[in-house]
Amino acid sequence: MKTKLISGIVILFLVLSCDSSFEDLNYNYNNVNTDEAAHPSLLLRGTMLADIAINNSHLQRIAGMWTGQYRGEIALYLGLYNYDISSSESDSAWTYLYNGMLKQFSEINKYYAINGMDDQGQLITGICEVLEAHAVGTATSIWGDIPYYEAVNPDISDPAFDKQSDIYKALQKKLDTAIDRLTKLKNKLSVLQEKLPLAQDIFFAGDIDKWLKTANTLKARYYLQTREYAEARSAALKGISVNAESMKFTPPIKVGTTASADTGTENLLHRFMVGTRIGFLSVTNTFCRKLLDTQANFPTISRRNAKTNESARRNHLNAGVISGTSTKTIINGETKPMDLVTYQENLLILAEAGARTVSFDEGLLQLNKVRVFLASTDSFDKRTTTSLTETEEVLPIENTKLYTAYVAADFAGAGMENLDSKLSPVRALLREIIEERYVTGFGTFMPWNDARRLRKSEPDIAVPIPLNNATATQHPERFIISQDEINSNSNAPKGLTIYSPTELNE
Repeated sequence: MKTKLISGIVILFLVLSCDSSFEDLNYNYNNVNTDEAAHPSLLLRGTMLADIAINNSHLQRIAGMWTGQYRGEIALYLGLYNYDISSSESDSAWTYLYNGMLKQFSEINKYYAINGMDDQGQLITGICEVLEAHAVGTATSIWGDIPYYEAVNPDISDPAFDKQSDIYKALQKKLDTAIDRLTKLKNKLSVLQEKLPLAQDIFFAGDIDKWLKTANTLKARYYLQTREYAEARSAALKGISVNAESMKFTPPIKVGTTASADTGTENLLHRFMVGTRIGFLSVTNTFCRKLLDTQANFPTISRRNAKTNESARRNHLNAGVISGTSTKTIINGETKPMDLVTYQENLLILAEAGARTVSFDEGLLQLNKVRVFLASTDSFDKRTTTSLTETEEVLPIENTKLYTAYVAADFAGAGMENLDSKLSPVRALLREIIEERYVTGFGTFMPWNDARRLRKSEPDIAVPIPLNNATATQHPERFIISQDEINSNSNAPKGLTIYSPTELNE
Protein backbone atom coordinates (compact mmCIF):
# COMPACT_ATOMS: atom_id res chain seq x y z
CA MET A 1 0.00 0.00 0.00
CA LYS A 2 1.47 3.31 -1.09
CA THR A 3 0.24 6.41 0.68
CA LYS A 4 1.27 10.01 0.33
CA LEU A 5 0.41 13.12 2.29
CA ILE A 6 -2.23 15.23 0.60
CA SER A 7 -2.38 18.89 1.47
CA GLY A 8 -5.69 19.90 2.99
CA ILE A 9 -5.16 23.35 1.55
CA VAL A 10 -4.71 21.98 -1.95
CA ILE A 11 -7.77 19.74 -1.61
CA LEU A 12 -9.90 22.64 -0.44
CA PHE A 13 -8.64 24.95 -3.18
CA LEU A 14 -9.42 22.39 -5.85
CA VAL A 15 -12.81 21.61 -4.41
CA LEU A 16 -13.92 25.22 -4.28
CA SER A 17 -12.51 26.27 -7.63
CA CYS A 18 -12.96 23.40 -10.10
CA ASP A 19 -15.80 23.08 -12.58
CA SER A 20 -16.46 19.42 -11.88
CA SER A 21 -17.58 17.60 -8.76
CA PHE A 22 -15.03 17.18 -6.00
CA GLU A 23 -15.29 13.40 -6.35
CA ASP A 24 -13.40 13.80 -9.65
CA LEU A 25 -10.68 16.13 -8.41
CA ASN A 26 -7.01 15.32 -9.03
CA TYR A 27 -4.96 15.36 -5.87
CA ASN A 28 -1.59 17.11 -5.88
CA TYR A 29 0.52 14.48 -4.15
CA ASN A 30 3.71 16.53 -4.29
CA ASN A 31 2.64 19.88 -2.85
CA VAL A 32 3.42 19.00 0.76
CA ASN A 33 5.91 16.41 1.91
CA THR A 34 5.91 14.41 5.11
CA ASP A 35 8.64 16.54 6.67
CA GLU A 36 6.45 19.62 6.71
CA ALA A 37 4.04 20.23 9.57
CA ALA A 38 0.64 21.40 8.36
CA HIS A 39 -1.67 22.50 11.16
CA PRO A 40 -4.46 19.92 11.64
CA SER A 41 -7.14 22.54 11.02
CA LEU A 42 -5.81 22.86 7.46
CA LEU A 43 -6.23 19.14 6.86
CA LEU A 44 -9.61 18.64 8.50
CA ARG A 45 -11.87 19.91 5.75
CA GLY A 46 -10.15 17.81 3.10
CA THR A 47 -10.76 14.64 5.13
CA MET A 48 -14.43 15.56 5.43
CA LEU A 49 -14.77 15.97 1.68
CA ALA A 50 -13.07 12.61 1.16
CA ASP A 51 -15.55 11.06 3.61
CA ILE A 52 -18.45 12.47 1.61
CA ALA A 53 -17.00 11.03 -1.60
CA ILE A 54 -16.60 7.57 -0.02
CA ASN A 55 -20.20 7.51 1.18
CA ASN A 56 -22.08 9.34 -1.57
CA SER A 57 -20.42 8.88 -4.93
CA HIS A 58 -19.52 6.15 -7.43
CA LEU A 59 -19.75 3.00 -5.31
CA GLN A 60 -22.96 4.18 -3.65
CA ARG A 61 -24.50 4.68 -7.08
CA ILE A 62 -23.54 1.12 -8.00
CA ALA A 63 -24.99 -0.23 -4.73
CA GLY A 64 -28.14 1.76 -5.50
CA MET A 65 -28.41 0.10 -8.91
CA TRP A 66 -27.95 -3.31 -7.28
CA THR A 67 -30.78 -2.63 -4.82
CA GLY A 68 -33.43 -1.41 -7.25
CA GLN A 69 -33.08 2.29 -6.50
CA TYR A 70 -31.44 3.46 -9.74
CA ARG A 71 -31.19 2.11 -13.27
CA GLY A 72 -28.04 2.10 -15.35
CA GLU A 73 -29.11 3.17 -18.82
CA ILE A 74 -26.11 3.37 -21.14
CA ALA A 75 -22.35 2.78 -21.45
CA LEU A 76 -20.44 1.97 -18.25
CA TYR A 77 -23.50 2.25 -16.04
CA LEU A 78 -25.54 -0.18 -18.10
CA GLY A 79 -22.81 -2.75 -17.58
CA LEU A 80 -22.55 -2.00 -13.86
CA TYR A 81 -26.33 -2.29 -13.57
CA ASN A 82 -26.03 -5.79 -15.02
CA TYR A 83 -23.32 -6.76 -12.50
CA ASP A 84 -20.44 -6.41 -14.97
CA ILE A 85 -17.84 -4.74 -12.78
CA SER A 86 -14.07 -4.76 -12.35
CA SER A 87 -11.95 -4.10 -9.28
CA SER A 88 -10.79 -0.80 -10.78
CA GLU A 89 -14.18 0.69 -9.95
CA SER A 90 -13.00 0.72 -6.32
CA ASP A 91 -9.79 2.63 -7.01
CA SER A 92 -11.07 6.15 -6.30
CA ALA A 93 -12.90 5.29 -3.07
CA TRP A 94 -9.87 3.30 -1.88
CA THR A 95 -7.68 6.35 -2.48
CA TYR A 96 -10.10 8.62 -0.64
CA LEU A 97 -10.01 6.29 2.36
CA TYR A 98 -6.31 5.63 2.68
CA ASN A 99 -4.69 8.74 1.16
CA GLY A 100 -7.49 11.25 1.67
CA MET A 101 -8.39 10.25 5.23
CA LEU A 102 -6.27 7.71 7.14
CA LYS A 103 -2.97 9.22 6.01
CA GLN A 104 -4.20 12.68 6.97
CA PHE A 105 -5.32 11.46 10.40
CA SER A 106 -1.86 9.99 10.88
CA GLU A 107 -0.32 13.37 10.14
CA ILE A 108 -2.73 15.12 12.50
CA ASN A 109 -1.80 12.71 15.29
CA LYS A 110 1.88 13.25 14.54
CA TYR A 111 1.45 17.01 14.78
CA TYR A 112 -0.13 16.82 18.23
CA ALA A 113 2.44 14.29 19.42
CA ILE A 114 5.17 16.81 18.59
CA ASN A 115 3.44 20.05 19.58
CA GLY A 116 1.09 19.01 22.36
CA MET A 117 -2.70 19.15 22.34
CA ASP A 118 -4.80 22.12 23.42
CA ASP A 119 -8.60 22.28 23.59
CA GLN A 120 -8.90 22.79 19.84
CA GLY A 121 -6.63 19.81 19.37
CA GLN A 122 -8.92 17.69 21.53
CA LEU A 123 -11.88 18.78 19.44
CA ILE A 124 -10.18 18.15 16.10
CA THR A 125 -8.86 14.78 17.27
CA GLY A 126 -12.30 13.73 18.52
CA ILE A 127 -13.90 14.76 15.23
CA CYS A 128 -11.24 12.86 13.28
CA GLU A 129 -11.90 9.74 15.35
CA VAL A 130 -15.59 9.92 14.48
CA LEU A 131 -14.82 10.55 10.80
CA GLU A 132 -12.43 7.62 10.75
CA ALA A 133 -15.05 5.33 12.24
CA HIS A 134 -17.58 6.56 9.68
CA ALA A 135 -15.35 6.01 6.66
CA VAL A 136 -13.77 2.73 7.76
CA GLY A 137 -17.18 1.38 8.80
CA THR A 138 -18.50 2.04 5.31
CA ALA A 139 -15.36 0.52 3.81
CA THR A 140 -15.48 -2.74 5.73
CA SER A 141 -19.23 -3.07 5.14
CA ILE A 142 -18.80 -2.91 1.36
CA TRP A 143 -15.37 -4.59 0.91
CA GLY A 144 -15.22 -6.97 3.88
CA ASP A 145 -11.67 -7.54 5.11
CA ILE A 146 -9.44 -4.51 4.51
CA PRO A 147 -6.11 -3.21 5.84
CA TYR A 148 -6.68 -1.23 9.02
CA TYR A 149 -4.28 -1.85 11.91
CA GLU A 150 -1.21 -1.65 9.68
CA ALA A 151 -2.65 0.74 7.10
CA VAL A 152 -0.66 3.91 6.25
CA ASN A 153 2.27 2.74 8.36
CA PRO A 154 5.32 3.99 6.40
CA ASP A 155 7.37 1.01 7.62
CA ILE A 156 4.90 -1.56 6.24
CA SER A 157 4.57 -1.67 2.47
CA ASP A 158 2.23 -4.69 2.41
CA PRO A 159 -0.20 -4.27 5.32
CA ALA A 160 -2.25 -7.24 6.45
CA PHE A 161 -5.94 -7.47 5.69
CA ASP A 162 -7.88 -7.48 8.97
CA LYS A 163 -11.03 -9.51 9.54
CA GLN A 164 -14.26 -7.62 9.09
CA SER A 165 -15.51 -8.62 12.55
CA ASP A 166 -12.29 -7.37 14.16
CA ILE A 167 -12.59 -4.05 12.36
CA TYR A 168 -16.13 -3.55 13.66
CA LYS A 169 -14.87 -4.18 17.20
CA ALA A 170 -12.03 -1.71 16.67
CA LEU A 171 -14.46 0.91 15.41
CA GLN A 172 -16.63 0.56 18.50
CA LYS A 173 -13.51 1.22 20.60
CA LYS A 174 -12.55 4.14 18.37
CA LEU A 175 -15.99 5.69 18.86
CA ASP A 176 -15.83 5.10 22.61
CA THR A 177 -12.51 6.95 22.68
CA ALA A 178 -13.99 9.83 20.68
CA ILE A 179 -17.04 10.01 22.95
CA ASP A 180 -14.86 10.04 26.07
CA ARG A 181 -12.58 12.72 24.61
CA LEU A 182 -15.41 14.98 23.45
CA THR A 183 -17.39 14.53 26.68
CA LYS A 184 -14.41 15.61 28.79
CA LEU A 185 -13.87 18.61 26.54
CA LYS A 186 -17.55 19.55 26.70
CA ASN A 187 -17.54 19.37 30.50
CA LYS A 188 -14.40 21.49 30.71
CA LEU A 189 -15.76 24.13 28.37
CA SER A 190 -19.10 24.30 30.17
CA VAL A 191 -17.28 25.05 33.42
CA LEU A 192 -15.40 27.85 31.70
CA GLN A 193 -18.59 28.98 29.95
CA GLU A 194 -16.79 29.00 26.63
CA LYS A 195 -17.49 27.61 23.21
CA LEU A 196 -15.01 26.26 20.70
CA PRO A 197 -16.19 27.13 17.19
CA LEU A 198 -14.33 25.49 14.32
CA ALA A 199 -14.90 27.05 10.92
CA GLN A 200 -13.13 24.18 9.14
CA ASP A 201 -15.85 21.78 10.34
CA ILE A 202 -18.26 21.80 7.39
CA PHE A 203 -20.77 19.61 9.20
CA PHE A 204 -21.26 21.09 12.66
CA ALA A 205 -18.87 24.07 12.99
CA GLY A 206 -17.33 22.49 16.08
CA ASP A 207 -20.60 21.72 17.90
CA ILE A 208 -19.48 19.07 20.39
CA ASP A 209 -22.99 17.86 21.23
CA LYS A 210 -23.72 17.09 17.58
CA TRP A 211 -20.49 15.15 17.18
CA LEU A 212 -21.31 13.17 20.32
CA LYS A 213 -24.76 12.33 18.96
CA THR A 214 -23.26 11.32 15.60
CA ALA A 215 -20.76 9.04 17.32
CA ASN A 216 -23.52 7.25 19.23
CA THR A 217 -25.66 6.80 16.11
CA LEU A 218 -22.65 5.34 14.32
CA LYS A 219 -22.19 2.92 17.21
CA ALA A 220 -25.84 1.96 16.82
CA ARG A 221 -25.43 1.54 13.05
CA TYR A 222 -22.52 -0.83 13.43
CA TYR A 223 -24.17 -2.84 16.19
CA LEU A 224 -27.17 -3.24 13.90
CA GLN A 225 -24.92 -4.43 11.07
CA THR A 226 -23.30 -6.99 13.39
CA ARG A 227 -26.75 -8.07 14.61
CA GLU A 228 -26.11 -6.97 18.21
CA TYR A 229 -29.56 -5.48 18.55
CA ALA A 230 -29.68 -4.74 22.29
CA GLU A 231 -26.39 -2.83 22.00
CA ALA A 232 -27.71 -1.01 18.93
CA ARG A 233 -30.72 0.22 20.86
CA SER A 234 -28.61 1.31 23.83
CA ALA A 235 -26.35 3.39 21.59
CA ALA A 236 -29.24 4.85 19.58
CA LEU A 237 -30.90 6.09 22.77
CA LYS A 238 -27.91 8.42 23.07
CA GLY A 239 -27.80 9.19 19.38
CA ILE A 240 -29.23 11.87 17.11
CA SER A 241 -32.48 13.06 18.68
CA VAL A 242 -33.67 15.85 16.34
CA ASN A 243 -33.32 16.51 12.64
CA ALA A 244 -31.04 19.51 13.19
CA GLU A 245 -28.41 17.17 14.64
CA SER A 246 -28.18 15.09 11.44
CA MET A 247 -24.81 14.84 9.76
CA LYS A 248 -25.36 15.98 6.19
CA PHE A 249 -23.35 17.84 3.62
CA THR A 250 -25.23 20.81 2.23
CA PRO A 251 -23.52 22.02 -0.95
CA PRO A 252 -22.66 25.71 -0.62
CA ILE A 253 -23.93 28.38 -2.98
CA LYS A 254 -21.37 30.93 -4.05
CA VAL A 255 -22.11 34.39 -2.69
CA GLY A 256 -24.07 36.45 -5.17
CA THR A 257 -25.32 33.48 -7.22
CA THR A 258 -28.36 31.26 -7.17
CA ALA A 259 -26.58 28.09 -8.22
CA SER A 260 -23.52 26.19 -7.11
CA ALA A 261 -22.36 24.81 -10.45
CA ASP A 262 -19.30 27.06 -10.49
CA THR A 263 -18.09 25.86 -7.10
CA GLY A 264 -17.79 22.19 -7.97
CA THR A 265 -19.57 21.23 -4.78
CA GLU A 266 -23.08 20.40 -5.87
CA ASN A 267 -24.97 17.39 -4.64
CA LEU A 268 -22.89 14.55 -6.08
CA LEU A 269 -25.78 12.63 -7.57
CA HIS A 270 -27.13 15.74 -9.23
CA ARG A 271 -23.71 16.65 -10.60
CA PHE A 272 -23.24 13.16 -12.00
CA MET A 273 -26.57 13.30 -13.81
CA VAL A 274 -26.16 16.75 -15.38
CA GLY A 275 -22.42 16.58 -16.07
CA THR A 276 -20.51 14.61 -18.65
CA ARG A 277 -22.55 11.45 -18.01
CA ILE A 278 -26.02 12.70 -18.81
CA GLY A 279 -28.38 9.79 -19.34
CA PHE A 280 -26.14 7.17 -17.70
CA LEU A 281 -28.43 6.83 -14.66
CA SER A 282 -32.16 7.17 -14.02
CA VAL A 283 -34.95 6.16 -11.67
CA THR A 284 -37.28 5.11 -14.48
CA ASN A 285 -39.21 1.90 -13.72
CA THR A 286 -37.04 1.03 -10.74
CA PHE A 287 -38.27 -1.27 -7.98
CA CYS A 288 -38.06 1.62 -5.52
CA ARG A 289 -40.31 3.85 -7.60
CA LYS A 290 -42.80 1.02 -8.09
CA LEU A 291 -42.77 0.47 -4.34
CA LEU A 292 -43.78 4.12 -3.92
CA ASP A 293 -46.44 4.00 -6.64
CA THR A 294 -50.15 3.37 -6.16
CA GLN A 295 -51.80 0.07 -5.32
CA ALA A 296 -53.71 0.38 -8.60
CA ASN A 297 -50.49 0.44 -10.63
CA PHE A 298 -48.48 -2.09 -8.61
CA PRO A 299 -50.84 -4.01 -6.33
CA THR A 300 -48.34 -6.70 -5.32
CA ILE A 301 -45.50 -4.46 -4.17
CA SER A 302 -46.85 -0.95 -3.49
CA ARG A 303 -46.27 0.16 0.11
CA ARG A 304 -49.21 2.56 0.00
CA ASN A 305 -52.31 2.02 2.10
CA ALA A 306 -55.00 4.05 3.80
CA LYS A 307 -52.40 5.56 6.15
CA THR A 308 -49.48 5.98 3.76
CA ASN A 309 -49.48 8.23 0.71
CA GLU A 310 -46.05 8.12 -0.95
CA SER A 311 -46.77 10.57 -3.77
CA ALA A 312 -44.68 13.30 -2.13
CA ARG A 313 -41.69 11.05 -1.64
CA ARG A 314 -42.03 9.59 -5.12
CA ASN A 315 -42.07 13.09 -6.60
CA HIS A 316 -39.13 14.01 -4.41
CA LEU A 317 -36.98 11.42 -6.16
CA ASN A 318 -37.62 13.23 -9.45
CA ALA A 319 -36.14 16.72 -9.27
CA GLY A 320 -36.72 17.53 -12.92
CA VAL A 321 -35.90 16.72 -16.53
CA ILE A 322 -32.35 16.67 -17.87
CA SER A 323 -32.06 19.10 -20.73
CA GLY A 324 -31.71 17.39 -24.08
CA THR A 325 -32.88 13.94 -23.03
CA SER A 326 -36.65 14.42 -22.54
CA THR A 327 -37.05 11.03 -20.88
CA LYS A 328 -34.33 10.93 -18.24
CA THR A 329 -34.85 12.52 -14.86
CA ILE A 330 -32.61 14.27 -12.38
CA ILE A 331 -32.81 12.48 -9.05
CA ASN A 332 -31.60 15.25 -6.75
CA GLY A 333 -31.45 19.03 -6.86
CA GLU A 334 -28.01 20.63 -7.02
CA THR A 335 -28.08 21.91 -3.45
CA LYS A 336 -29.99 19.02 -1.87
CA PRO A 337 -28.20 17.95 1.34
CA MET A 338 -26.49 14.58 1.15
CA ASP A 339 -27.38 12.25 4.03
CA LEU A 340 -24.54 10.72 6.02
CA VAL A 341 -25.77 10.01 9.57
CA THR A 342 -29.32 11.16 10.24
CA TYR A 343 -32.14 11.54 12.71
CA GLN A 344 -34.42 9.26 10.73
CA GLU A 345 -31.76 6.54 10.63
CA ASN A 346 -31.42 6.73 14.40
CA LEU A 347 -35.20 6.46 14.84
CA LEU A 348 -35.34 3.45 12.55
CA ILE A 349 -32.58 1.74 14.52
CA LEU A 350 -34.60 2.37 17.67
CA ALA A 351 -37.67 0.96 15.92
CA GLU A 352 -36.01 -2.23 14.67
CA ALA A 353 -33.93 -2.88 17.76
CA GLY A 354 -36.86 -2.00 20.02
CA ALA A 355 -39.18 -4.43 18.26
CA ARG A 356 -36.55 -7.16 18.42
CA THR A 357 -35.36 -6.74 22.02
CA VAL A 358 -38.07 -4.91 23.98
CA SER A 359 -41.60 -5.29 22.64
CA PHE A 360 -43.93 -4.80 19.72
CA ASP A 361 -45.21 -1.62 21.37
CA GLU A 362 -41.73 -0.12 21.61
CA GLY A 363 -41.03 -0.80 17.94
CA LEU A 364 -44.37 0.70 16.93
CA LEU A 365 -43.76 3.78 19.07
CA GLN A 366 -40.47 4.51 17.33
CA LEU A 367 -41.84 3.77 13.85
CA ASN A 368 -44.62 6.27 14.43
CA LYS A 369 -42.01 8.87 15.38
CA VAL A 370 -40.49 8.29 11.96
CA ARG A 371 -43.87 8.87 10.38
CA VAL A 372 -44.32 12.13 12.28
CA PHE A 373 -40.99 13.26 10.90
CA LEU A 374 -41.93 12.17 7.36
CA ALA A 375 -45.09 14.26 7.51
CA SER A 376 -43.13 17.33 8.61
CA THR A 377 -41.61 19.96 6.35
CA ASP A 378 -38.13 18.81 7.45
CA SER A 379 -38.38 15.40 5.81
CA PHE A 380 -38.00 16.00 2.07
CA ASP A 381 -39.09 18.32 -0.71
CA LYS A 382 -42.74 17.80 -1.55
CA ARG A 383 -42.40 18.54 -5.23
CA THR A 384 -45.36 19.38 -7.45
CA THR A 385 -46.17 17.60 -10.67
CA THR A 386 -45.42 20.49 -13.03
CA SER A 387 -41.74 19.66 -13.62
CA LEU A 388 -42.17 15.93 -14.08
CA THR A 389 -42.39 13.87 -17.25
CA GLU A 390 -44.23 11.02 -15.59
CA THR A 391 -47.85 11.15 -14.46
CA GLU A 392 -48.06 11.72 -10.72
CA GLU A 393 -50.85 12.27 -8.26
CA VAL A 394 -51.59 15.75 -6.98
CA LEU A 395 -50.11 15.99 -3.52
CA PRO A 396 -52.44 16.07 -0.52
CA ILE A 397 -53.10 19.54 0.86
CA GLU A 398 -52.69 18.38 4.43
CA ASN A 399 -49.18 17.03 4.95
CA THR A 400 -50.30 15.13 8.04
CA LYS A 401 -52.35 12.83 5.83
CA LEU A 402 -49.22 11.58 4.06
CA TYR A 403 -48.22 9.39 7.00
CA THR A 404 -50.73 8.85 9.78
CA ALA A 405 -49.93 6.77 12.84
CA TYR A 406 -50.17 3.01 12.76
CA VAL A 407 -51.91 1.06 15.52
CA ALA A 408 -51.39 -2.51 16.69
CA ALA A 409 -54.36 -3.81 14.70
CA ASP A 410 -52.66 -2.77 11.46
CA PHE A 411 -50.08 -5.52 12.00
CA ALA A 412 -52.42 -8.21 13.28
CA GLY A 413 -53.71 -10.92 10.95
CA ALA A 414 -55.68 -9.35 8.06
CA GLY A 415 -54.49 -5.88 9.13
CA MET A 416 -53.39 -3.45 6.41
CA GLU A 417 -49.72 -4.35 7.08
CA ASN A 418 -50.40 -8.10 7.34
CA LEU A 419 -53.15 -8.79 4.84
CA ASP A 420 -52.21 -12.41 4.20
CA SER A 421 -51.91 -13.11 7.95
CA LYS A 422 -48.67 -15.02 7.31
CA LEU A 423 -46.61 -13.16 9.89
CA SER A 424 -46.90 -12.60 13.60
CA PRO A 425 -47.60 -8.95 14.48
CA VAL A 426 -44.00 -8.28 15.50
CA ARG A 427 -42.64 -9.79 12.27
CA ALA A 428 -45.11 -7.76 10.24
CA LEU A 429 -43.95 -4.66 12.10
CA LEU A 430 -40.32 -5.50 11.41
CA ARG A 431 -41.11 -5.99 7.73
CA GLU A 432 -42.56 -2.48 7.59
CA ILE A 433 -39.59 -1.02 9.49
CA ILE A 434 -37.12 -2.62 7.08
CA GLU A 435 -39.13 -1.40 4.11
CA GLU A 436 -39.12 2.10 5.59
CA ARG A 437 -35.34 1.85 6.00
CA TYR A 438 -35.14 0.91 2.32
CA VAL A 439 -36.94 4.02 1.08
CA THR A 440 -35.56 6.38 3.74
CA GLY A 441 -32.03 5.20 2.96
CA PHE A 442 -32.27 6.20 -0.70
CA GLY A 443 -28.90 7.65 -1.72
CA THR A 444 -26.97 5.83 1.02
CA PHE A 445 -25.57 2.33 1.57
CA MET A 446 -28.34 1.50 4.08
CA PRO A 447 -30.57 -0.46 1.62
CA TRP A 448 -27.67 -2.60 0.40
CA ASN A 449 -26.37 -3.25 3.91
CA ASP A 450 -29.86 -4.30 5.04
CA ALA A 451 -30.40 -6.51 2.01
CA ARG A 452 -27.21 -8.45 2.68
CA ARG A 453 -27.92 -8.64 6.41
CA LEU A 454 -31.44 -10.03 6.07
CA ARG A 455 -32.21 -11.76 2.78
CA LYS A 456 -30.64 -15.11 3.74
CA SER A 457 -31.40 -15.29 7.45
CA GLU A 458 -34.74 -13.43 7.57
CA PRO A 459 -36.33 -13.47 4.13
CA ASP A 460 -39.79 -12.98 5.65
CA ILE A 461 -38.97 -9.36 6.52
CA ALA A 462 -36.32 -8.53 3.89
CA VAL A 463 -37.31 -6.22 1.03
CA PRO A 464 -37.80 -8.51 -2.03
CA ILE A 465 -35.41 -6.66 -4.34
CA PRO A 466 -35.52 -8.23 -7.82
CA LEU A 467 -32.48 -9.12 -9.89
CA ASN A 468 -31.66 -6.70 -12.69
CA ASN A 469 -31.83 -9.15 -15.58
CA ALA A 470 -33.28 -12.53 -16.44
CA THR A 471 -29.95 -14.34 -16.61
CA ALA A 472 -28.70 -13.31 -13.15
CA THR A 473 -29.16 -15.89 -10.40
CA GLN A 474 -27.81 -14.12 -7.32
CA HIS A 475 -27.33 -10.67 -5.84
CA PRO A 476 -23.90 -9.09 -5.36
CA GLU A 477 -22.53 -9.39 -1.83
CA ARG A 478 -19.53 -7.07 -1.92
CA PHE A 479 -17.28 -4.84 -3.97
CA ILE A 480 -13.86 -6.12 -4.94
CA ILE A 481 -10.99 -4.19 -3.39
CA SER A 482 -9.07 -1.67 -5.46
CA GLN A 483 -7.05 -2.98 -8.37
CA ASP A 484 -4.25 -0.67 -7.28
CA GLU A 485 -4.14 -2.50 -3.94
CA ILE A 486 -4.22 -5.89 -5.61
CA ASN A 487 -1.26 -4.85 -7.74
CA SER A 488 0.82 -3.43 -4.89
CA ASN A 489 0.01 -5.52 -1.80
CA SER A 490 1.02 -9.19 -1.67
CA ASN A 491 -1.48 -9.72 1.16
CA ALA A 492 -4.45 -8.77 -1.01
CA PRO A 493 -7.01 -11.62 -1.12
CA LYS A 494 -7.29 -13.67 -4.27
CA GLY A 495 -10.26 -15.28 -5.95
CA LEU A 496 -13.05 -13.09 -4.56
CA THR A 497 -15.98 -12.08 -6.74
CA ILE A 498 -18.86 -9.73 -6.09
CA TYR A 499 -20.89 -12.81 -5.15
CA SER A 500 -18.55 -13.83 -2.32
CA PRO A 501 -20.29 -12.93 0.96
CA THR A 502 -18.40 -10.86 3.49
CA GLU A 503 -17.68 -12.44 6.86
CA LEU A 504 -20.75 -10.92 8.50
CA ASN A 505 -23.13 -12.24 5.86
CA GLU A 506 -21.78 -15.73 5.21
